[in-house]
Amino acid sequence: MSVSLLPTRAHRSSTTQATVGLDLTGLGVNASSDGFSADLPVEKADLARLASYTRTAHQNGVSFVSLGEQFRLRSDRAVRRDSWLDPVVAARRISPHAGAAGLVTSVPASGADLSLVAGELAQITHTNGTWAGLQLAHHAGDTDALARTLTGVTRSLAATRGRAAKAPQPRVVVPVGTESEVELAGAHADVVRIRETDLEWARELRYAVRAASRAAGRENVRVLVDLHTVISADRDSAEARAELVSAIAGDAAPWQGALTAYGTATDVADLIQTWIQAGAADGFVVLPGSLPADVVGLLRGVLPELRSRGLVGEQTVADRPTVRRSAPTTARTSASTVSRPAAARRAGALADVTVA
Repeated sequence: MSVSLLPTRAHRSSTTQATVGLDLTGLGVNASSDGFSADLPVEKADLARLASYTRTAHQNGVSFVSLGEQFRLRSDRAVRRDSWLDPVVAARRISPHAGAAGLVTSVPASGADLSLVAGELAQITHTNGTWAGLQLAHHAGDTDALARTLTGVTRSLAATRGRAAKAPQPRVVVPVGTESEVELAGAHADVVRIRETDLEWARELRYAVRAASRAAGRENVRVLVDLHTVISADRDSAEARAELVSAIAGDAAPWQGALTAYGTATDVADLIQTWIQAGAADGFVVLPGSLPADVVGLLRGVLPELRSRGLVGEQTVADRPTVRRSAPTTARTSASTVSRPAAARRAGALADVTVA
Protein backbone atom coordinates (compact mmCIF):
# COMPACT_ATOMS: atom_id res chain seq x y z
CA MET A 1 0.00 0.00 0.00
CA SER A 2 1.41 3.37 -0.97
CA VAL A 3 1.19 6.42 1.28
CA SER A 4 0.89 9.92 -0.14
CA LEU A 5 3.66 12.27 0.88
CA LEU A 6 1.46 15.30 0.17
CA PRO A 7 -1.54 16.40 2.21
CA THR A 8 -4.83 17.24 0.53
CA ARG A 9 -5.55 20.88 -0.19
CA ALA A 10 -8.41 20.77 2.33
CA HIS A 11 -6.06 19.40 4.99
CA ARG A 12 -3.53 22.14 4.24
CA SER A 13 -6.07 24.91 4.62
CA SER A 14 -7.31 23.53 7.94
CA THR A 15 -4.01 24.30 9.65
CA THR A 16 -4.10 28.10 9.25
CA GLN A 17 -5.27 28.73 12.82
CA ALA A 18 -2.61 28.46 15.48
CA THR A 19 -2.64 26.35 18.61
CA VAL A 20 -1.22 28.29 21.56
CA GLY A 21 0.09 26.58 24.69
CA LEU A 22 1.55 28.25 27.77
CA ASP A 23 4.39 26.82 29.83
CA LEU A 24 3.78 27.45 33.55
CA THR A 25 6.71 25.45 34.92
CA GLY A 26 7.88 28.71 36.53
CA LEU A 27 5.01 28.51 39.03
CA GLY A 28 6.71 25.59 40.73
CA VAL A 29 9.20 26.16 43.51
CA ASN A 30 12.86 26.77 42.84
CA ALA A 31 14.49 23.53 43.93
CA SER A 32 18.09 24.46 43.31
CA SER A 33 20.42 21.67 42.25
CA ASP A 34 23.35 23.25 44.12
CA GLY A 35 22.21 21.83 47.44
CA PHE A 36 21.50 25.15 49.16
CA SER A 37 17.75 24.48 49.21
CA ALA A 38 18.31 21.58 51.63
CA ASP A 39 19.47 24.07 54.28
CA LEU A 40 16.48 26.42 53.88
CA PRO A 41 12.87 26.10 55.07
CA VAL A 42 10.78 23.93 52.76
CA GLU A 43 8.90 25.98 50.18
CA LYS A 44 5.66 24.66 48.69
CA ALA A 45 4.10 25.46 45.32
CA ASP A 46 0.91 27.53 45.35
CA LEU A 47 -1.52 25.33 43.44
CA ALA A 48 -4.41 27.77 43.87
CA ARG A 49 -2.36 30.27 41.90
CA LEU A 50 -1.50 27.66 39.26
CA ALA A 51 -5.19 26.76 38.86
CA SER A 52 -6.10 30.44 38.51
CA TYR A 53 -3.45 31.04 35.84
CA THR A 54 -4.57 27.93 33.96
CA ARG A 55 -8.25 28.80 34.05
CA THR A 56 -7.69 32.43 33.02
CA ALA A 57 -5.29 31.47 30.24
CA HIS A 58 -7.85 29.12 28.72
CA GLN A 59 -10.62 31.69 28.98
CA ASN A 60 -8.45 34.04 26.92
CA GLY A 61 -7.59 31.60 24.14
CA VAL A 62 -4.78 29.31 25.37
CA SER A 63 -5.41 25.66 24.48
CA PHE A 64 -3.30 24.07 27.20
CA VAL A 65 -0.71 24.72 29.88
CA SER A 66 2.48 22.74 30.15
CA LEU A 67 4.33 21.71 33.29
CA GLY A 68 7.88 20.66 32.46
CA GLU A 69 10.07 18.12 34.20
CA GLN A 70 11.63 20.95 36.27
CA PHE A 71 8.31 21.71 37.99
CA ARG A 72 8.52 20.98 41.72
CA LEU A 73 5.86 20.95 44.42
CA ARG A 74 8.42 21.24 47.22
CA SER A 75 11.93 22.58 47.53
CA ASP A 76 13.32 19.56 49.39
CA ARG A 77 13.66 17.41 46.27
CA ALA A 78 17.08 16.13 47.41
CA VAL A 79 15.32 13.76 49.82
CA ARG A 80 12.38 12.92 47.53
CA ARG A 81 13.07 10.20 44.99
CA ASP A 82 9.67 10.65 43.34
CA SER A 83 10.02 14.40 42.67
CA TRP A 84 9.90 13.64 38.93
CA LEU A 85 6.17 12.92 39.44
CA ASP A 86 5.41 16.44 40.71
CA PRO A 87 4.05 17.84 37.39
CA VAL A 88 1.50 15.02 37.13
CA VAL A 89 0.46 15.35 40.79
CA ALA A 90 0.00 19.10 40.35
CA ALA A 91 -2.18 18.58 37.25
CA ARG A 92 -4.35 16.08 39.09
CA ARG A 93 -4.83 18.42 42.05
CA ILE A 94 -5.80 21.50 40.01
CA SER A 95 -7.89 19.67 37.38
CA PRO A 96 -11.29 20.29 39.07
CA HIS A 97 -10.54 24.04 39.08
CA ALA A 98 -8.67 24.54 35.78
CA GLY A 99 -11.68 25.03 33.48
CA ALA A 100 -11.58 23.36 30.06
CA ALA A 101 -7.85 23.81 29.54
CA GLY A 102 -5.50 21.00 28.67
CA LEU A 103 -2.94 19.97 31.27
CA VAL A 104 0.25 18.65 29.65
CA THR A 105 2.75 17.21 32.09
CA SER A 106 6.25 15.93 31.47
CA VAL A 107 7.79 12.71 32.77
CA PRO A 108 11.01 10.93 31.77
CA ALA A 109 10.59 8.38 28.99
CA SER A 110 12.59 5.84 30.98
CA GLY A 111 13.01 5.30 34.70
CA ALA A 112 9.52 6.48 35.63
CA ASP A 113 7.18 4.36 37.74
CA LEU A 114 4.39 3.93 35.22
CA SER A 115 1.86 2.75 37.77
CA LEU A 116 2.29 6.02 39.68
CA VAL A 117 1.92 8.05 36.47
CA ALA A 118 -1.21 6.14 35.46
CA GLY A 119 -2.69 6.44 38.93
CA GLU A 120 -2.41 10.23 38.87
CA LEU A 121 -3.62 10.57 35.25
CA ALA A 122 -6.67 8.41 35.96
CA GLN A 123 -7.74 10.83 38.71
CA ILE A 124 -7.62 13.98 36.57
CA THR A 125 -11.11 15.46 36.48
CA HIS A 126 -12.57 15.76 32.96
CA THR A 127 -16.08 16.95 33.86
CA ASN A 128 -15.32 20.59 33.00
CA GLY A 129 -13.78 19.73 29.65
CA THR A 130 -10.26 19.43 31.02
CA TRP A 131 -8.01 17.09 29.04
CA ALA A 132 -4.68 15.54 29.95
CA GLY A 133 -1.50 15.31 27.94
CA LEU A 134 1.68 13.39 28.71
CA GLN A 135 5.01 14.67 27.42
CA LEU A 136 7.81 12.14 27.33
CA ALA A 137 11.11 13.86 28.02
CA HIS A 138 14.68 12.64 27.54
CA HIS A 139 13.73 9.89 25.10
CA ALA A 140 16.83 10.73 22.99
CA GLY A 141 15.25 9.18 19.93
CA ASP A 142 14.93 5.77 21.60
CA THR A 143 11.86 4.31 19.89
CA ASP A 144 11.85 1.21 22.09
CA ALA A 145 11.95 3.21 25.35
CA LEU A 146 9.15 5.47 24.17
CA ALA A 147 6.99 2.57 22.99
CA ARG A 148 7.53 0.71 26.28
CA THR A 149 6.56 3.80 28.25
CA LEU A 150 3.40 4.40 26.24
CA THR A 151 2.39 0.75 26.45
CA GLY A 152 3.11 0.66 30.17
CA VAL A 153 1.05 3.79 30.86
CA THR A 154 -1.84 2.42 28.78
CA ARG A 155 -1.87 -0.90 30.64
CA SER A 156 -1.54 0.78 34.02
CA LEU A 157 -4.39 3.15 33.17
CA ALA A 158 -6.60 0.21 32.22
CA ALA A 159 -5.88 -1.49 35.54
CA THR A 160 -6.39 1.70 37.53
CA ARG A 161 -9.69 2.51 35.84
CA GLY A 162 -11.21 -0.75 37.05
CA ARG A 163 -12.20 1.11 40.21
CA ALA A 164 -13.44 4.30 38.56
CA ALA A 165 -15.25 5.65 35.53
CA LYS A 166 -13.29 5.35 32.32
CA ALA A 167 -11.36 8.50 31.41
CA PRO A 168 -9.97 9.32 27.98
CA GLN A 169 -6.40 8.41 27.09
CA PRO A 170 -3.93 11.27 27.58
CA ARG A 171 -2.68 12.95 24.44
CA VAL A 172 0.94 12.10 23.73
CA VAL A 173 3.42 14.98 23.36
CA VAL A 174 6.88 14.21 22.01
CA PRO A 175 9.78 16.70 21.70
CA VAL A 176 11.61 16.41 18.38
CA GLY A 177 14.96 17.98 17.56
CA THR A 178 16.63 15.72 15.02
CA GLU A 179 15.78 13.73 11.90
CA SER A 180 16.14 10.46 13.80
CA GLU A 181 13.24 11.43 16.07
CA VAL A 182 10.83 12.30 13.25
CA GLU A 183 9.61 8.76 12.55
CA LEU A 184 9.27 8.16 16.29
CA ALA A 185 7.02 11.20 16.68
CA GLY A 186 5.02 10.44 13.55
CA ALA A 187 4.14 6.99 14.85
CA HIS A 188 3.24 7.94 18.43
CA ALA A 189 2.64 11.66 19.01
CA ASP A 190 -0.58 13.66 19.01
CA VAL A 191 1.46 16.84 19.50
CA VAL A 192 5.10 17.43 18.60
CA ARG A 193 7.22 20.14 20.21
CA ILE A 194 10.30 21.45 18.49
CA ARG A 195 12.90 23.90 19.79
CA GLU A 196 14.29 25.62 16.71
CA THR A 197 15.28 29.17 15.74
CA ASP A 198 15.73 28.57 12.00
CA LEU A 199 12.41 28.96 10.17
CA GLU A 200 13.43 26.90 7.15
CA TRP A 201 14.69 23.96 9.22
CA ALA A 202 11.58 24.10 11.43
CA ARG A 203 9.47 23.89 8.29
CA GLU A 204 11.41 20.85 7.10
CA LEU A 205 10.93 19.18 10.49
CA ARG A 206 7.22 19.92 10.45
CA TYR A 207 6.76 18.56 6.94
CA ALA A 208 8.77 15.46 7.83
CA VAL A 209 6.71 14.82 10.98
CA ARG A 210 3.44 15.17 9.11
CA ALA A 211 4.65 12.86 6.33
CA ALA A 212 5.76 10.30 8.92
CA SER A 213 2.40 10.47 10.68
CA ARG A 214 0.54 9.89 7.41
CA ALA A 215 2.84 6.96 6.63
CA ALA A 216 1.83 5.51 10.00
CA GLY A 217 -1.85 5.97 9.13
CA ARG A 218 -2.34 8.90 11.48
CA GLU A 219 -3.57 12.44 10.85
CA ASN A 220 -3.83 15.82 12.56
CA VAL A 221 -0.51 15.75 14.40
CA ARG A 222 0.19 19.32 15.50
CA VAL A 223 3.76 20.62 15.42
CA LEU A 224 4.35 23.40 17.97
CA VAL A 225 7.45 25.56 18.33
CA ASP A 226 8.77 26.64 21.75
CA LEU A 227 8.71 30.45 21.92
CA HIS A 228 10.35 32.50 24.68
CA THR A 229 8.61 35.88 25.02
CA VAL A 230 9.35 39.13 26.80
CA ILE A 231 6.60 41.67 26.07
CA SER A 232 6.69 45.39 26.88
CA ALA A 233 5.28 48.67 25.63
CA ASP A 234 8.25 49.14 23.27
CA ARG A 235 11.00 46.97 21.84
CA ASP A 236 13.91 48.64 23.66
CA SER A 237 12.41 48.09 27.11
CA ALA A 238 11.52 44.50 26.20
CA GLU A 239 15.08 43.76 25.12
CA ALA A 240 16.47 45.38 28.29
CA ARG A 241 14.18 43.28 30.47
CA ALA A 242 15.05 40.16 28.47
CA GLU A 243 18.74 40.71 29.26
CA LEU A 244 17.91 41.05 32.96
CA VAL A 245 15.72 37.93 32.97
CA SER A 246 18.43 35.93 31.17
CA ALA A 247 21.11 37.12 33.59
CA ILE A 248 19.01 36.01 36.56
CA ALA A 249 18.13 32.63 35.02
CA GLY A 250 21.71 31.93 33.94
CA ASP A 251 22.70 28.84 31.97
CA ALA A 252 19.85 26.82 33.49
CA ALA A 253 17.15 28.97 31.86
CA PRO A 254 14.30 26.68 30.74
CA TRP A 255 14.09 28.47 27.38
CA GLN A 256 17.66 27.73 26.29
CA GLY A 257 17.70 27.13 22.53
CA ALA A 258 14.11 28.29 22.01
CA LEU A 259 12.94 30.81 19.45
CA THR A 260 12.74 34.29 21.04
CA ALA A 261 10.36 37.20 20.58
CA TYR A 262 11.24 40.38 22.46
CA GLY A 263 9.14 43.48 21.83
CA THR A 264 5.57 44.68 21.78
CA ALA A 265 2.53 42.43 21.49
CA THR A 266 2.39 43.34 17.81
CA ASP A 267 6.03 42.28 17.32
CA VAL A 268 5.31 38.88 18.87
CA ALA A 269 2.14 38.46 16.79
CA ASP A 270 4.12 39.35 13.63
CA LEU A 271 6.66 36.61 14.34
CA ILE A 272 3.93 34.04 15.04
CA GLN A 273 2.10 34.97 11.84
CA THR A 274 5.31 34.72 9.79
CA TRP A 275 6.06 31.20 11.03
CA ILE A 276 2.48 29.98 10.68
CA GLN A 277 2.07 31.31 7.15
CA ALA A 278 5.49 29.92 6.15
CA GLY A 279 4.37 26.45 7.19
CA ALA A 280 7.02 26.21 9.92
CA ALA A 281 4.57 25.60 12.79
CA ASP A 282 0.98 24.75 13.65
CA GLY A 283 1.31 26.84 16.79
CA PHE A 284 3.55 27.74 19.68
CA VAL A 285 4.21 26.86 23.29
CA VAL A 286 4.95 30.18 24.97
CA LEU A 287 7.64 30.24 27.66
CA PRO A 288 7.13 33.59 29.42
CA GLY A 289 10.24 35.44 30.56
CA SER A 290 8.62 36.51 33.84
CA LEU A 291 5.39 36.03 35.74
CA PRO A 292 2.88 37.56 35.66
CA ALA A 293 4.09 40.33 33.29
CA ASP A 294 4.61 38.24 30.18
CA VAL A 295 1.53 36.09 30.79
CA VAL A 296 -0.57 39.26 30.96
CA GLY A 297 1.17 40.50 27.80
CA LEU A 298 0.24 37.26 26.03
CA LEU A 299 -3.39 37.22 27.17
CA ARG A 300 -4.17 40.92 26.82
CA GLY A 301 -1.92 41.81 23.92
CA VAL A 302 -0.72 38.96 21.71
CA LEU A 303 -3.83 36.75 21.63
CA PRO A 304 -6.27 39.61 20.84
CA GLU A 305 -3.91 40.69 18.04
CA LEU A 306 -3.76 37.15 16.64
CA ARG A 307 -7.53 36.90 16.92
CA SER A 308 -7.97 40.09 14.91
CA ARG A 309 -5.80 38.54 12.17
CA GLY A 310 -7.84 35.34 12.14
CA LEU A 311 -4.96 33.24 13.46
CA VAL A 312 -6.77 32.02 16.59
CA GLY A 313 -10.44 31.24 17.01
CA GLU A 314 -13.16 33.25 18.73
CA GLN A 315 -14.99 30.43 20.47
CA THR A 316 -12.96 30.38 23.67
CA VAL A 317 -13.64 34.03 24.45
CA ALA A 318 -17.21 34.07 23.15
CA ASP A 319 -18.14 31.11 25.33
CA ARG A 320 -16.11 32.26 28.30
CA PRO A 321 -17.31 30.54 31.48
CA THR A 322 -17.81 32.38 34.70
CA VAL A 323 -14.58 32.72 36.64
CA ARG A 324 -14.82 30.51 39.70
CA ARG A 325 -13.52 32.23 42.82
CA SER A 326 -13.36 29.24 45.13
CA ALA A 327 -9.98 27.61 45.58
CA PRO A 328 -9.12 23.94 45.36
CA THR A 329 -9.24 22.17 48.68
CA THR A 330 -5.81 20.80 47.80
CA ALA A 331 -4.55 24.25 46.90
CA ARG A 332 -1.16 23.53 48.42
CA THR A 333 0.78 20.37 49.06
CA SER A 334 -0.28 20.59 52.69
CA ALA A 335 -3.92 21.69 52.82
CA SER A 336 -3.91 21.99 56.61
CA THR A 337 -1.52 24.95 56.46
CA VAL A 338 -3.85 27.16 54.37
CA SER A 339 -7.30 28.38 55.29
CA ARG A 340 -10.01 28.11 52.64
CA PRO A 341 -10.77 31.89 52.58
CA ALA A 342 -7.08 32.71 52.11
CA ALA A 343 -6.73 30.16 49.32
CA ALA A 344 -9.86 31.49 47.61
CA ARG A 345 -8.48 35.03 47.65
CA ARG A 346 -5.29 33.81 45.97
CA ALA A 347 -7.23 31.80 43.39
CA GLY A 348 -9.15 34.90 42.30
CA ALA A 349 -6.14 37.22 42.24
CA LEU A 350 -4.96 36.57 38.70
CA ALA A 351 -8.51 36.52 37.34
CA ASP A 352 -9.02 40.01 38.77
CA VAL A 353 -5.93 41.20 36.94
CA THR A 354 -6.24 39.53 33.56
CA VAL A 355 -9.92 39.09 32.78
CA ALA A 356 -11.40 42.20 31.22
